[in-house]
Amino acid sequence: MFLNEFVTEKNGFYTIMSVAKVSDVQRDAFVGSMAKEKEVITIDRQQMNETFLGKLRDDFNDLINYSFVAVVLILFVFFRRVELVIISTIPIVITGVVTAGVMYFFDIQLNIFSLIVCTLIFGHGVDFSIFMTSALQKEYTTGKNEMATYRTSILLAALTTVLAIGALIFARHPALKSISSVSLIGVFAALLITFIFYPILFRICFFNRVKKGKSPVSLRLLLHSTISFAYYGLGGILLSVIGRILVRVLPGNHEKKMLWFRKIMAKFLTSVLYSNPFVKKEVINKDNETFEKPCVVIANHTSFLDTLAIGMVTHKVVYLVNDWVYKSPIFGKAVQLMGYYPVSQGIEGGVDHLREKVEQGYSLMIFPEGSRSEDNVVKRFHKGAFYLAQEFNLDVVPVYIHGNSETIPKGDHIIYDENITVVVGKRIAAADTAFGTDYSERTKKINQHFREEFAALRVKLEDENYFRHKLYLSYLYKEPEIVQAVKTDFESRKGLYYEINQHIKDNARIIHFANDYGQLDFLLTMQQPKRKVVTFISDSEKRAIAASNYIVKKRTILYPDSASMQNEKHDTLLVSDKETITPEVLPITEQVKTIILISNFPLKMHFAALGFQTVTDEAALVVLKR
Repeated sequence: MFLNEFVTEKNGFYTIMSVAKVSDVQRDAFVGSMAKEKEVITIDRQQMNETFLGKLRDDFNDLINYSFVAVVLILFVFFRRVELVIISTIPIVITGVVTAGVMYFFDIQLNIFSLIVCTLIFGHGVDFSIFMTSALQKEYTTGKNEMATYRTSILLAALTTVLAIGALIFARHPALKSISSVSLIGVFAALLITFIFYPILFRICFFNRVKKGKSPVSLRLLLHSTISFAYYGLGGILLSVIGRILVRVLPGNHEKKMLWFRKIMAKFLTSVLYSNPFVKKEVINKDNETFEKPCVVIANHTSFLDTLAIGMVTHKVVYLVNDWVYKSPIFGKAVQLMGYYPVSQGIEGGVDHLREKVEQGYSLMIFPEGSRSEDNVVKRFHKGAFYLAQEFNLDVVPVYIHGNSETIPKGDHIIYDENITVVVGKRIAAADTAFGTDYSERTKKINQHFREEFAALRVKLEDENYFRHKLYLSYLYKEPEIVQAVKTDFESRKGLYYEINQHIKDNARIIHFANDYGQLDFLLTMQQPKRKVVTFISDSEKRAIAASNYIVKKRTILYPDSASMQNEKHDTLLVSDKETITPEVLPITEQVKTIILISNFPLKMHFAALGFQTVTDEAALVVLKR
């Protein structure tokens, strides 16, 4: 009987088994020597166990990888934005890392059972992340905090796991205790990360920009802007350092070397603009201005990109700059080397220096507004540029920069997909008295002339699709059905919205009765930022969505809860709600001069009876005035 345990026979073939105990030091040598023997098979039980566990570990890793891919696809189906998917996966990954770290700290060993439990924890992390992302996206969409409901659902899911598996912590068997320990650690780690860390991360990534009055941005915009700014910063520093060295070391006329340095610097600044292919650039110079004759170049100032845009026009200029540019760690030394003048030292104090530059053939580049405008409104000109033009008997060349305020608005560091157009205006001769005889008078008249020309340029360039990207970005990361509704409405009515803009004054005070998500208010105030809009939206959820748009922080737009607005001072009444608005609720005062009806034509007769005359009567638009 004893030998039967070591000898087996099948079809006349006998197998004899024997057990050999060797030390760990001798194991490899013994296995190697047995391998040389014919008809002898050596089975190393320790190696077999290690191989089995290794295969199990590899299979588990494959399972995690496949599951992670499946989770990413599921999250994409849920949220439809790669940015939301990336943010949603972060707490899932962190939960796994924290769970593994706590297990290592308490020396909890993984076994086949606890590995299976880890998949359960992974699933909980996915569920918690989806619940919390949905809650935060809902809050981002409407501005209303509804996290309590979602947190209750998460807590109930965690409680069932704790009661069902966590109770095994009291079991005596080590394997059962291991299962319970892993599940408890994983569930509590997932709860802490989901409830505390994840909302903070989400708010930093999505809420903060909107609260500061900045547009939401996509991942591509963020990455591309980062690359462009890195290129600008590193390239600027290298060019500044290398250029200064070469100007000092290379032989030849100093001014010729400086002219080449300015040209290279202008080319580099232009290349920064061209580092983003999604931004279209155009220079219009109908009068073929060459800047060979020194002049004072003036331009509107709305963006950090304005200096770069001037580089597309000419390099033979000396800028009057503020202290930030003059002392910049990137271009400061190069700016000083090229003879730029800091306006903080006073225009009068720089007359001799600037006269020398003019005599060398350079033009003077000045932003007469003094500081960047936050919108497309040309502000009041300061007198410094025109004082210098009179002092040096120089012509004035206006340069109109359009699109920079949308490409990089003041206070923002994201390069948006917009169009930059630089128009070189007609030279205003120093002897041209049509703009006045002294610099004070010329300041006012050229300021007015510049505003009129720039307004005409805006009308020419800003068609019905001009603010399309801005509008869509303002609803980015809101719930998909809302985003789709806004896009569908705009694409079907953009021509109508563009025409409405033509009927409303630039500084109008508008009362608006609407039933949308605020997209028309967005377009009206983007087109003319001086407009003031008070809008009543009968649907409370739509009203909340409109009020949560970032544009509300930048423009004067109010969304009252009540339709009673008799005390509001307004000169324009706009009705785009064709279903719920009746004549009784409409505030008609003596100040109202314009009424615009969108598809709500039954009101036309009511206003006609009040003395309003129809000036436009189209299929979807009626305009009345008095």
